[in-house]
Amino acid sequence: MAMLAARSLSGVVVDLRVFPFFADPERVARARYGVSALEAVVRLEEIGRRGLERLRAAVRRLRVPGPDESLDREVLGFYAAAVLAYLTGNRWLVSRLALAEAERGYAELQRMEDSVVAEVGRLAGIRSLVFDQRRAYMEAIAIVNMTPVYRVYPYSVSFLDYVRYGRRLLGDDAWKPAALPVKGGHVYLDKHRAARLVKEALTTYVEERIRVLGSEAAEKGAAEKLGALLEEARRLASEASRPRGRGGGGRVELPQGVVVEEAFPPCMRDIIERARRGEHLSHHERFAIATFLLNIGAEIDYVVDVFRSMPDFKEKITRYQVEHLAGLRGSGKKYRTYSCEKMKTLGLCKADCGTRSPVQAYYRNLRRLGGARRGGSGGEAGRGATARESSTG
Repeated sequence: MAMLAARSLSGVVVDLRVFPFFADPERVARARYGVSALEAVVRLEEIGRRGLERLRAAVRRLRVPGPDESLDREVLGFYAAAVLAYLTGNRWLVSRLALAEAERGYAELQRMEDSVVAEVGRLAGIRSLVFDQRRAYMEAIAIVNMTPVYRVYPYSVSFLDYVRYGRRLLGDDAWKPAALPVKGGHVYLDKHRAARLVKEALTTYVEERIRVLGSEAAEKGAAEKLGALLEEARRLASEASRPRGRGGGGRVELPQGVVVEEAFPPCMRDIIERARRGEHLSHHERFAIATFLLNIGAEIDYVVDVFRSMPDFKEKITRYQVEHLAGLRGSGKKYRTYSCEKMKTLGLCKADCGTRSPVQAYYRNLRRLGGARRGGSGGEAGRGATARESSTG
């Protein structure tokens, strides 16, 4: 029987039932059943069904079940889910499964020993991540009864690895290097931040692992062999990633405004198309498209639906964030979208529109759309509306 855990050169043990994507499914299948991993999925209904359930849980709850006490059920269940997700050809489903696996790993890491957190990070690609209590960074934060109180940062990671793996987090001020101890080219972290950084690395690692396992299975004729299982996976992908609230080319009015996507400047068109394809967007890209849409009169529901196909979509959280940007929560401040200059600085600009902001470019494009009809209740956002208008309907 294959080992339940992987032992690193440093002697740290990582439980493969919790992190099955680090295991070799071929070794597990042959040790347990005497066949290849693909044949195990084809011949054993339980394994195929576990793969589908893993996918279904990823889609509906963004969290895979388990971990199971059985190594082979965990490893081969992940393998089946990975192969099925890949063979659907649905990039959103692949990303969603990867994120769900990372979410479960992240939850488990927070209960594990510090050395395991660092080791999982290294296995996922963050080679410079180290836990060393003896060399922890001590930050004085208060003095109580003449005794200094310190905040301890026992983890360190190279600045380059921090920026690379934390790139989606850096839009949050709390994650910017300036908000953390940086010394000798290394950023120091507490356990919470270290585990969160590892989650980002796991998401990338697992997504690539899915592609490798899926492509290898495809070369072995997996699509034909998996038959009904693959059809079920395709139905799940189709139902889960079908964008909502899109007019499909028809003219549909919003209750409080009309959004004319033909008038979008290239930068916003690029972001919204990638969001609907289910690609990962950075914090800045999400902020840019959400504030752009709000500032041209889109409803909250419409803006929320733009993010619906994204792998990490959670309606409650997304709605709260959009309402916050709209000034309906928190301080009541409605946020403006980035200027064209800021978009260029962030590398998000796709063309020189000759305007100061994407919103200005949008209204200029509306005026240029000749022969357009006015939207009945669209207000300013409906000026120059042409054949394609989208809403949440």
